Amino acid sequence: MSSTDFKPRIFVCGIATETHGFNKYPTTLEAFTEKGLFFVPEHGDLQQFRDSDHYFAGYLDVAEVEGWELVVGVCAFAWPAGPVSEHAFESLWARIEKQLLTEGPFDGLLLPLHGGMACEHLDDPEGEFVRRIRQRLGRDVPLAVNLDPHANLSPQFVRDCDIICGFHTTPHTDIRAASLRSATLLARTLKGEIKPHCCSIHPPMITGLDHGRTLAEASPMRSLLERVRQLQADDPQLLDASFMASFPHADQTWTGPSAVLVMDGESDRADAYLNELGEEIWRTRDVLTIDIVSIDEALDAVEATAAQPRPFLLGDFSDCPYAGGYGDSTAMLQALIARRVAGAVFGPLFDKAAVEQAHAAGVGAEIEVALGGKCDPRFGGGPVSGIAAVRALSDGKFVHSGPYLQGQAGDLGKSALLNIEGVDVIVNSFPSQIHDREQLKLFGVIAEEMNVIVSKAFNHMRADLQPISRGLLYPDAGGIFSFNFQQFHWQKIRRPIWPLDDVEIDVAEMDRS
Repeated sequence: MSSTDFKPRIFVCGIATETHGFNKYPTTLEAFTEKGLFFVPEHGDLQQFRDSDHYFAGYLDVAEVEGWELVVGVCAFAWPAGPVSEHAFESLWARIEKQLLTEGPFDGLLLPLHGGMACEHLDDPEGEFVRRIRQRLGRDVPLAVNLDPHANLSPQFVRDCDIICGFHTTPHTDIRAASLRSATLLARTLKGEIKPHCCSIHPPMITGLDHGRTLAEASPMRSLLERVRQLQADDPQLLDASFMASFPHADQTWTGPSAVLVMDGESDRADAYLNELGEEIWRTRDVLTIDIVSIDEALDAVEATAAQPRPFLLGDFSDCPYAGGYGDSTAMLQALIARRVAGAVFGPLFDKAAVEQAHAAGVGAEIEVALGGKCDPRFGGGPVSGIAAVRALSDGKFVHSGPYLQGQAGDLGKSALLNIEGVDVIVNSFPSQIHDREQLKLFGVIAEEMNVIVSKAFNHMRADLQPISRGLLYPDAGGIFSFNFQQFHWQKIRRPIWPLDDVEIDVAEMDRS
Protein backbone atom coordinates (compact mmCIF):
# COMPACT_ATOMS: atom_id res chain seq x y z
CA MET A 1 0.00 0.00 0.00
CA SER A 2 1.39 3.42 -0.91
CA SER A 3 1.61 6.21 1.62
CA THR A 4 -1.18 8.01 -0.23
CA ASP A 5 -3.50 5.05 0.46
CA PHE A 6 -3.01 5.27 4.23
CA LYS A 7 -6.30 5.92 5.99
CA PRO A 8 -5.86 6.81 9.68
CA ARG A 9 -8.19 4.97 12.03
CA ILE A 10 -9.46 7.26 14.80
CA PHE A 11 -11.30 5.87 17.81
CA VAL A 12 -14.03 8.04 19.38
CA CYS A 13 -15.23 7.30 22.92
CA GLY A 14 -16.19 9.01 26.17
CA ILE A 15 -17.99 8.82 29.50
CA ALA A 16 -19.18 12.18 30.73
CA THR A 17 -21.44 13.99 33.13
CA GLU A 18 -21.34 16.90 35.57
CA THR A 19 -21.58 15.70 39.16
CA HIS A 20 -23.01 17.50 42.17
CA GLY A 21 -21.19 15.83 45.06
CA PHE A 22 -23.97 16.70 47.52
CA ASN A 23 -26.91 15.46 45.43
CA LYS A 24 -28.18 12.34 47.20
CA TYR A 25 -29.28 10.52 44.04
CA PRO A 26 -26.44 8.65 42.29
CA THR A 27 -25.96 8.74 38.53
CA THR A 28 -26.80 5.20 37.42
CA LEU A 29 -26.15 3.27 34.22
CA GLU A 30 -29.73 3.96 33.18
CA ALA A 31 -28.99 7.69 33.43
CA PHE A 32 -26.41 7.28 30.68
CA THR A 33 -28.03 4.69 28.45
CA GLU A 34 -31.74 5.44 28.66
CA LYS A 35 -32.23 8.95 30.02
CA GLY A 36 -28.96 10.63 29.18
CA LEU A 37 -28.23 13.69 27.10
CA PHE A 38 -27.13 11.22 24.45
CA PHE A 39 -25.79 7.68 24.19
CA VAL A 40 -24.00 6.37 21.12
CA PRO A 41 -23.24 2.63 21.32
CA GLU A 42 -20.37 0.86 19.60
CA HIS A 43 -20.55 1.29 15.83
CA GLY A 44 -23.17 4.00 16.29
CA ASP A 45 -23.93 6.54 13.59
CA LEU A 46 -22.41 9.96 14.24
CA GLN A 47 -24.14 11.43 11.19
CA GLN A 48 -27.24 12.18 13.26
CA PHE A 49 -25.23 15.04 14.79
CA ARG A 50 -23.87 16.27 11.43
CA ASP A 51 -25.69 19.59 11.17
CA SER A 52 -25.73 20.61 14.83
CA ASP A 53 -23.48 22.40 17.29
CA HIS A 54 -22.08 19.13 18.61
CA TYR A 55 -18.73 17.50 19.25
CA PHE A 56 -19.28 14.95 16.52
CA ALA A 57 -20.02 17.56 13.87
CA GLY A 58 -16.52 18.98 14.29
CA TYR A 59 -14.97 15.52 14.24
CA LEU A 60 -16.82 14.70 11.02
CA ASP A 61 -15.68 17.98 9.44
CA VAL A 62 -12.02 17.04 9.92
CA ALA A 63 -12.48 13.33 9.17
CA GLU A 64 -13.92 14.13 5.76
CA VAL A 65 -11.02 16.42 4.86
CA GLU A 66 -8.34 14.08 6.22
CA GLY A 67 -9.82 10.81 4.97
CA TRP A 68 -10.07 9.32 8.47
CA GLU A 69 -11.97 6.20 9.36
CA LEU A 70 -13.87 7.06 12.52
CA VAL A 71 -14.35 3.98 14.70
CA VAL A 72 -17.13 4.67 17.17
CA GLY A 73 -16.96 3.33 20.70
CA VAL A 74 -19.37 4.09 23.52
CA CYS A 75 -20.02 7.82 23.90
CA ALA A 76 -22.27 8.30 26.92
CA PHE A 77 -23.40 11.59 28.45
CA ALA A 78 -25.75 11.69 31.44
CA TRP A 79 -27.68 14.62 32.87
CA PRO A 80 -26.06 16.04 36.04
CA ALA A 81 -26.94 14.38 39.36
CA GLY A 82 -25.08 12.77 42.27
CA PRO A 83 -21.82 10.79 42.01
CA VAL A 84 -21.65 8.18 39.25
CA SER A 85 -22.14 4.67 40.61
CA GLU A 86 -19.25 2.22 40.41
CA HIS A 87 -21.48 -0.11 38.39
CA ALA A 88 -22.25 2.59 35.81
CA PHE A 89 -18.66 3.71 35.27
CA GLU A 90 -17.17 0.23 35.16
CA SER A 91 -19.91 -1.12 32.86
CA LEU A 92 -19.33 1.63 30.32
CA TRP A 93 -15.56 1.31 30.63
CA ALA A 94 -15.74 -2.45 30.03
CA ARG A 95 -17.49 -1.87 26.71
CA ILE A 96 -14.94 0.75 25.67
CA GLU A 97 -12.00 -1.41 26.79
CA LYS A 98 -13.21 -4.38 24.77
CA GLN A 99 -13.30 -2.34 21.60
CA LEU A 100 -9.93 -0.75 22.32
CA LEU A 101 -8.37 -4.20 22.59
CA THR A 102 -10.20 -6.02 19.80
CA GLU A 103 -10.73 -3.46 17.04
CA GLY A 104 -7.38 -1.69 16.88
CA PRO A 105 -4.84 -0.68 16.03
CA PHE A 106 -5.82 2.97 16.17
CA ASP A 107 -3.75 5.91 14.99
CA GLY A 108 -5.36 8.42 17.34
CA LEU A 109 -8.23 8.97 19.76
CA LEU A 110 -10.87 11.67 20.04
CA LEU A 111 -12.39 11.82 23.53
CA PRO A 112 -15.54 13.94 24.01
CA LEU A 113 -15.53 14.27 27.81
CA HIS A 114 -16.82 16.89 30.23
CA GLY A 115 -14.31 17.15 33.07
CA GLY A 116 -16.84 17.62 35.88
CA MET A 117 -17.57 13.97 36.67
CA ALA A 118 -17.21 12.47 40.15
CA CYS A 119 -17.64 8.79 41.00
CA GLU A 120 -18.47 6.80 44.10
CA HIS A 121 -15.22 4.84 43.84
CA LEU A 122 -12.81 7.17 42.00
CA ASP A 123 -11.48 10.54 43.08
CA ASP A 124 -10.32 11.47 39.56
CA PRO A 125 -12.56 9.59 37.09
CA GLU A 126 -11.48 11.42 33.94
CA GLY A 127 -7.86 10.95 34.99
CA GLU A 128 -8.49 7.25 35.58
CA PHE A 129 -10.26 6.94 32.23
CA VAL A 130 -7.30 8.38 30.33
CA ARG A 131 -4.80 6.43 32.48
CA ARG A 132 -6.49 3.15 31.58
CA ILE A 133 -6.43 4.03 27.89
CA ARG A 134 -2.72 4.78 28.14
CA GLN A 135 -2.14 1.45 29.88
CA ARG A 136 -3.73 -0.39 26.99
CA LEU A 137 -2.49 1.65 24.02
CA GLY A 138 0.78 3.11 25.29
CA ARG A 139 2.11 6.64 24.93
CA ASP A 140 2.57 6.69 21.17
CA VAL A 141 -1.11 6.93 20.21
CA PRO A 142 -2.11 10.62 20.49
CA LEU A 143 -5.16 11.51 22.59
CA ALA A 144 -7.21 14.62 21.78
CA VAL A 145 -9.77 15.59 24.43
CA ASN A 146 -12.68 18.00 24.41
CA LEU A 147 -13.94 19.44 27.69
CA ASP A 148 -16.64 21.67 29.07
CA PRO A 149 -15.19 24.77 30.79
CA HIS A 150 -16.90 23.64 34.01
CA ALA A 151 -14.25 20.97 34.43
CA ASN A 152 -12.10 19.96 37.40
CA LEU A 153 -8.76 18.74 36.10
CA SER A 154 -6.01 16.90 37.92
CA PRO A 155 -2.40 17.56 36.91
CA GLN A 156 -2.08 13.84 36.10
CA PHE A 157 -5.01 14.00 33.69
CA VAL A 158 -3.38 16.93 31.90
CA ARG A 159 -0.05 15.12 31.65
CA ASP A 160 -1.69 12.04 30.12
CA CYS A 161 -3.39 14.00 27.32
CA ASP A 162 -1.65 15.25 24.18
CA ILE A 163 -4.35 17.76 23.22
CA ILE A 164 -7.01 19.37 25.43
CA CYS A 165 -9.51 21.83 23.95
CA GLY A 166 -12.29 23.28 26.09
CA PHE A 167 -15.24 25.35 24.94
CA HIS A 168 -14.51 29.07 24.90
CA THR A 169 -18.05 30.24 25.60
CA THR A 170 -20.67 30.14 28.35
CA PRO A 171 -23.47 29.73 27.38
CA HIS A 172 -21.76 27.05 25.26
CA THR A 173 -22.23 28.07 21.63
CA ASP A 174 -18.89 26.82 20.27
CA ILE A 175 -19.08 23.06 20.88
CA ARG A 176 -18.54 22.22 17.22
CA ALA A 177 -15.77 24.80 16.98
CA ALA A 178 -13.99 23.31 20.01
CA SER A 179 -14.07 19.81 18.55
CA LEU A 180 -12.83 21.21 15.28
CA ARG A 181 -9.85 22.67 17.15
CA SER A 182 -8.97 19.36 18.82
CA ALA A 183 -9.46 17.25 15.68
CA THR A 184 -7.41 19.68 13.59
CA LEU A 185 -4.52 19.49 16.06
CA LEU A 186 -4.79 15.70 16.01
CA ALA A 187 -4.60 15.73 12.21
CA ARG A 188 -1.49 17.91 12.31
CA THR A 189 0.04 15.55 14.87
CA LEU A 190 -0.58 12.48 12.70
CA LYS A 191 1.03 14.24 9.73
CA GLY A 192 4.12 15.01 11.81
CA GLU A 193 3.66 18.78 11.69
CA ILE A 194 3.52 19.22 15.47
CA LYS A 195 4.38 17.35 18.67
CA PRO A 196 1.76 18.61 21.13
CA HIS A 197 1.83 18.27 24.88
CA CYS A 198 -0.31 19.84 27.59
CA CYS A 199 0.61 21.80 30.69
CA SER A 200 -1.56 23.49 33.32
CA ILE A 201 -1.80 25.59 36.48
CA HIS A 202 -4.35 25.09 39.28
CA PRO A 203 -4.90 28.00 41.71
CA PRO A 204 -6.29 26.98 45.14
CA MET A 205 -9.89 28.01 44.50
CA ILE A 206 -13.24 26.18 44.46
CA THR A 207 -14.59 28.31 41.66
CA GLY A 208 -13.44 31.19 39.52
CA LEU A 209 -13.54 32.97 36.19
CA ASP A 210 -17.10 34.16 36.86
CA HIS A 211 -18.20 30.53 36.39
CA GLY A 212 -16.91 30.73 32.84
CA ARG A 213 -19.35 33.35 31.55
CA THR A 214 -18.40 35.15 28.35
CA LEU A 215 -21.35 37.44 27.57
CA ALA A 216 -20.25 40.44 29.65
CA GLU A 217 -17.49 42.84 28.61
CA ALA A 218 -15.92 42.41 32.06
CA SER A 219 -15.70 38.63 31.72
CA PRO A 220 -12.36 37.26 32.99
CA MET A 221 -12.67 34.43 30.44
CA ARG A 222 -12.92 36.87 27.57
CA SER A 223 -9.92 38.82 28.81
CA LEU A 224 -7.81 35.69 29.21
CA LEU A 225 -8.73 34.39 25.76
CA GLU A 226 -7.80 37.74 24.25
CA ARG A 227 -4.46 37.60 26.05
CA VAL A 228 -3.83 34.13 24.63
CA ARG A 229 -4.53 35.39 21.12
CA GLN A 230 -1.87 38.05 21.69
CA LEU A 231 0.61 35.45 22.90
CA GLN A 232 -0.11 33.16 19.96
CA ALA A 233 0.57 35.96 17.50
CA ASP A 234 4.19 35.98 18.74
CA ASP A 235 4.66 32.30 19.55
CA PRO A 236 3.74 29.55 17.05
CA GLN A 237 4.57 26.95 19.71
CA LEU A 238 1.44 27.97 21.66
CA LEU A 239 -1.07 25.84 19.78
CA ASP A 240 -4.15 26.23 21.97
CA ALA A 241 -5.38 27.33 25.40
CA SER A 242 -8.42 26.54 27.50
CA PHE A 243 -9.69 27.92 30.79
CA MET A 244 -11.69 25.80 33.22
CA ALA A 245 -13.92 27.63 35.66
CA SER A 246 -14.58 24.37 37.59
CA PHE A 247 -17.74 22.61 38.61
CA PRO A 248 -17.57 23.82 42.20
CA HIS A 249 -19.85 21.30 43.93
CA ALA A 250 -18.07 18.14 42.80
CA ASP A 251 -16.08 17.65 46.05
CA GLN A 252 -12.99 16.10 44.53
CA THR A 253 -9.34 16.66 45.33
CA TRP A 254 -8.92 18.76 42.20
CA THR A 255 -12.19 20.68 42.27
CA GLY A 256 -11.28 24.15 41.05
CA PRO A 257 -10.38 26.30 38.05
CA SER A 258 -7.32 25.85 35.87
CA ALA A 259 -5.58 27.08 32.75
CA VAL A 260 -4.44 24.50 30.18
CA LEU A 261 -1.99 25.14 27.34
CA VAL A 262 -1.22 22.93 24.35
CA MET A 263 2.41 23.52 23.36
CA ASP A 264 4.29 22.29 20.32
CA GLY A 265 7.31 20.53 21.78
CA GLU A 266 9.35 21.75 24.72
CA SER A 267 9.09 25.49 25.33
CA ASP A 268 10.96 27.73 27.73
CA ARG A 269 8.01 30.16 27.60
CA ALA A 270 5.32 27.80 28.87
CA ASP A 271 6.01 28.31 32.56
CA ALA A 272 5.91 32.09 32.21
CA TYR A 273 2.55 31.83 30.41
CA LEU A 274 1.13 29.64 33.17
CA ASN A 275 2.34 32.04 35.84
CA GLU A 276 0.66 34.99 34.13
CA LEU A 277 -2.62 33.14 33.52
CA GLY A 278 -2.73 31.55 36.97
CA GLU A 279 -2.11 34.90 38.60
CA GLU A 280 -4.98 36.45 36.63
CA ILE A 281 -7.38 33.65 37.60
CA TRP A 282 -6.46 34.26 41.24
CA ARG A 283 -6.72 38.05 40.94
CA THR A 284 -10.25 37.89 39.47
CA ARG A 285 -11.59 35.33 41.96
CA ASP A 286 -14.24 37.75 43.30
CA VAL A 287 -15.50 38.91 39.89
CA LEU A 288 -19.18 38.18 39.26
CA THR A 289 -21.00 39.58 36.22
CA ILE A 290 -24.50 38.50 37.26
CA ASP A 291 -26.77 39.83 39.99
CA ILE A 292 -27.66 37.27 42.67
CA VAL A 293 -30.49 38.69 44.77
CA SER A 294 -33.21 37.64 47.20
CA ILE A 295 -36.57 36.42 45.90
CA ASP A 296 -38.28 39.61 47.05
CA GLU A 297 -35.69 41.81 45.36
CA ALA A 298 -36.21 39.92 42.12
CA LEU A 299 -39.99 40.24 42.22
CA ASP A 300 -39.74 43.91 43.19
CA ALA A 301 -37.77 44.47 39.97
CA VAL A 302 -40.35 42.54 37.95
CA GLU A 303 -43.18 44.64 39.35
CA ALA A 304 -41.31 47.93 38.92
CA THR A 305 -40.79 47.25 35.20
CA ALA A 306 -44.11 45.56 34.42
CA ALA A 307 -45.23 48.37 32.11
CA GLN A 308 -42.22 47.81 29.85
CA PRO A 309 -42.38 45.46 26.86
CA ARG A 310 -40.72 42.05 26.74
CA PRO A 311 -40.47 39.50 29.58
CA PHE A 312 -38.32 39.76 32.71
CA LEU A 313 -36.02 36.73 32.95
CA LEU A 314 -35.34 35.14 36.34
CA GLY A 315 -32.91 32.29 36.88
CA ASP A 316 -33.94 29.91 39.67
CA PHE A 317 -30.26 28.96 39.60
CA SER A 318 -29.84 27.25 42.96
CA ASP A 319 -32.10 24.43 41.77
CA CYS A 320 -30.68 24.22 38.24
CA PRO A 321 -30.77 20.55 37.09
CA TYR A 322 -27.96 21.24 34.61
CA ALA A 323 -25.85 21.92 37.70
CA GLY A 324 -27.03 18.86 39.62
CA GLY A 325 -30.01 20.50 41.32
CA TYR A 326 -33.08 18.38 41.99
CA GLY A 327 -35.29 20.53 39.78
CA ASP A 328 -38.31 20.44 42.09
CA SER A 329 -37.80 23.19 44.66
CA THR A 330 -40.82 25.45 45.10
CA ALA A 331 -39.76 28.58 47.02
CA MET A 332 -39.80 30.68 43.85
CA LEU A 333 -43.20 29.35 42.78
CA GLN A 334 -44.64 30.01 46.22
CA ALA A 335 -43.44 33.62 46.01
CA LEU A 336 -44.97 34.14 42.54
CA ILE A 337 -48.31 32.92 43.89
CA ALA A 338 -48.10 34.96 47.08
CA ARG A 339 -47.24 38.14 45.17
CA ARG A 340 -49.93 37.42 42.55
CA VAL A 341 -47.49 38.06 39.72
CA ALA A 342 -49.41 38.20 36.45
CA GLY A 343 -48.20 36.75 33.16
CA ALA A 344 -45.68 34.39 34.78
CA VAL A 345 -44.45 31.06 33.48
CA PHE A 346 -42.33 28.93 35.81
CA GLY A 347 -40.43 25.75 35.24
CA PRO A 348 -39.79 23.12 34.42
CA LEU A 349 -40.77 21.67 37.77
CA PHE A 350 -39.81 18.02 38.10
CA ASP A 351 -42.91 16.15 39.27
CA LYS A 352 -43.63 12.88 37.48
CA ALA A 353 -46.81 12.23 39.49
CA ALA A 354 -48.31 15.59 38.51
CA VAL A 355 -47.44 14.94 34.85
CA GLU A 356 -49.26 11.61 34.95
CA GLN A 357 -52.27 13.24 36.65
CA ALA A 358 -52.44 15.90 33.96
CA HIS A 359 -52.18 13.46 31.06
CA ALA A 360 -54.82 11.19 32.59
CA ALA A 361 -57.20 14.12 33.13
CA GLY A 362 -56.67 15.87 29.78
CA VAL A 363 -56.54 19.47 28.64
CA GLY A 364 -59.23 21.61 30.27
CA ALA A 365 -59.51 19.47 33.39
CA GLU A 366 -58.85 20.63 36.93
CA ILE A 367 -56.77 18.39 39.17
CA GLU A 368 -55.79 18.46 42.81
CA VAL A 369 -51.99 18.56 43.06
CA ALA A 370 -49.10 18.75 45.47
CA LEU A 371 -46.46 20.20 43.15
CA GLY A 372 -42.73 19.63 43.61
CA GLY A 373 -40.79 19.80 46.85
CA LYS A 374 -40.42 16.04 47.18
CA CYS A 375 -36.71 15.32 46.56
CA ASP A 376 -35.37 17.21 49.59
CA PRO A 377 -37.67 19.92 51.01
CA ARG A 378 -34.80 21.28 53.14
CA PHE A 379 -33.44 22.85 49.97
CA GLY A 380 -36.00 25.22 48.50
CA GLY A 381 -39.28 24.19 50.10
CA GLY A 382 -41.91 21.48 50.10
CA PRO A 383 -44.91 20.80 47.82
CA VAL A 384 -47.33 23.51 46.67
CA SER A 385 -50.85 22.15 47.11
CA GLY A 386 -53.99 23.31 45.35
CA ILE A 387 -56.27 22.96 42.34
CA ALA A 388 -54.51 23.27 38.97
CA ALA A 389 -56.01 23.68 35.52
CA VAL A 390 -54.45 21.58 32.76
CA ARG A 391 -53.58 24.02 29.97
CA ALA A 392 -51.47 21.86 27.62
CA LEU A 393 -49.83 18.45 27.29
CA SER A 394 -46.66 17.45 25.46
CA ASP A 395 -44.25 14.59 24.81
CA GLY A 396 -41.44 17.12 25.30
CA LYS A 397 -39.75 16.62 21.91
CA PHE A 398 -38.28 19.72 20.25
CA VAL A 399 -35.33 20.93 18.19
CA HIS A 400 -33.16 23.76 19.50
CA SER A 401 -33.43 26.90 17.41
CA GLY A 402 -31.49 29.19 19.75
CA PRO A 403 -27.68 29.53 19.78
CA TYR A 404 -27.18 26.96 22.56
CA LEU A 405 -27.22 23.40 21.13
CA GLN A 406 -28.55 24.81 17.87
CA GLY A 407 -29.95 22.15 15.58
CA GLN A 408 -29.82 19.41 18.21
CA ALA A 409 -32.89 17.44 19.19
CA GLY A 410 -34.06 18.13 22.74
CA ASP A 411 -36.41 16.40 25.14
CA LEU A 412 -38.26 17.73 28.18
CA GLY A 413 -39.88 14.32 28.59
CA LYS A 414 -43.58 13.71 29.11
CA SER A 415 -44.80 17.06 30.40
CA ALA A 416 -47.70 19.43 30.94
CA LEU A 417 -48.57 23.08 31.46
CA LEU A 418 -50.62 23.66 34.59
CA ASN A 419 -52.06 26.88 35.96
CA ILE A 420 -52.17 27.14 39.73
CA GLU A 421 -53.32 30.32 41.44
CA GLY A 422 -52.76 32.28 38.23
CA VAL A 423 -49.19 31.08 37.57
CA ASP A 424 -48.40 28.87 34.57
CA VAL A 425 -46.16 25.98 35.64
CA ILE A 426 -44.43 23.59 33.26
CA VAL A 427 -44.15 20.21 34.99
CA ASN A 428 -42.07 17.42 33.53
CA SER A 429 -40.98 13.88 34.22
CA PHE A 430 -37.24 14.36 34.82
CA PRO A 431 -35.11 17.28 36.00
CA SER A 432 -34.40 19.74 33.20
CA GLN A 433 -34.36 23.46 32.39
CA ILE A 434 -35.89 25.99 30.00
CA HIS A 435 -33.25 27.61 27.79
CA ASP A 436 -34.85 27.77 24.33
CA ARG A 437 -38.07 29.37 23.13
CA GLU A 438 -38.96 26.14 21.34
CA GLN A 439 -39.45 24.50 24.74
CA LEU A 440 -42.09 27.08 25.66
CA LYS A 441 -43.81 26.75 22.29
CA LEU A 442 -44.50 23.09 23.10
CA PHE A 443 -47.17 24.40 25.48
CA GLY A 444 -48.41 27.31 23.39
CA VAL A 445 -46.38 29.80 25.43
CA ILE A 446 -44.87 32.63 23.38
CA ALA A 447 -41.89 33.91 25.33
CA GLU A 448 -42.09 37.47 24.01
CA GLU A 449 -45.67 37.83 25.28
CA MET A 450 -44.94 36.90 28.90
CA ASN A 451 -44.41 39.31 31.79
CA VAL A 452 -41.88 37.06 33.54
CA ILE A 453 -40.14 33.81 32.67
CA VAL A 454 -38.65 31.86 35.58
CA SER A 455 -36.35 29.04 34.50
CA LYS A 456 -34.44 26.60 36.65
CA ALA A 457 -31.30 27.61 34.82
CA PHE A 458 -28.00 29.32 35.45
CA ASN A 459 -26.21 30.18 32.22
CA HIS A 460 -27.55 28.58 29.08
CA MET A 461 -30.96 30.29 29.04
CA ARG A 462 -29.15 33.56 28.36
CA ALA A 463 -28.20 32.59 24.81
CA ASP A 464 -31.80 32.56 23.50
CA LEU A 465 -33.89 34.28 26.17
CA GLN A 466 -31.80 37.20 27.41
CA PRO A 467 -31.85 39.03 24.03
CA ILE A 468 -35.67 39.21 24.17
CA SER A 469 -35.90 40.13 27.88
CA ARG A 470 -36.21 43.48 29.64
CA GLY A 471 -34.11 42.40 32.59
CA LEU A 472 -32.27 39.48 34.15
CA LEU A 473 -31.77 38.59 37.82
CA TYR A 474 -30.83 35.47 39.74
CA PRO A 475 -32.92 35.01 42.92
CA ASP A 476 -31.40 32.61 45.41
CA ALA A 477 -34.26 30.30 46.33
CA GLY A 478 -32.29 27.94 48.58
CA GLY A 479 -31.55 24.97 46.31
CA ILE A 480 -28.45 22.77 46.50
CA PHE A 481 -26.56 24.69 43.81
CA SER A 482 -25.94 27.49 46.28
CA PHE A 483 -22.74 29.48 46.32
CA ASN A 484 -22.81 29.48 50.10
CA PHE A 485 -20.04 26.88 50.09
CA GLN A 486 -19.66 26.85 53.85
CA GLN A 487 -22.96 24.95 54.27
CA PHE A 488 -21.64 21.79 52.61
CA HIS A 489 -19.73 19.00 54.30
CA TRP A 490 -16.56 18.84 52.21
CA GLN A 491 -14.64 15.58 52.46
CA LYS A 492 -12.25 15.28 49.50
CA ILE A 493 -11.37 18.78 48.38
CA ARG A 494 -7.77 19.90 48.91
CA ARG A 495 -7.22 22.44 51.67
CA PRO A 496 -6.57 25.26 52.23
CA ILE A 497 -8.75 26.56 49.43
CA TRP A 498 -10.59 29.82 48.71
CA PRO A 499 -13.25 30.77 49.77
CA LEU A 500 -13.50 28.11 52.49
CA ASP A 501 -10.17 29.21 53.96
CA ASP A 502 -8.09 32.34 54.23
CA VAL A 503 -5.50 31.73 51.53
CA GLU A 504 -2.46 33.77 50.63
CA ILE A 505 -0.38 32.30 47.85
CA ASP A 506 2.32 33.27 45.41
CA VAL A 507 1.84 32.09 41.84
CA ALA A 508 5.08 30.09 42.06
CA GLU A 509 3.45 27.93 44.78
CA MET A 510 0.38 27.01 42.72
CA ASP A 511 -0.05 23.39 41.65
CA ARG A 512 0.73 22.63 38.03
CA SER A 513 1.22 19.71 35.69
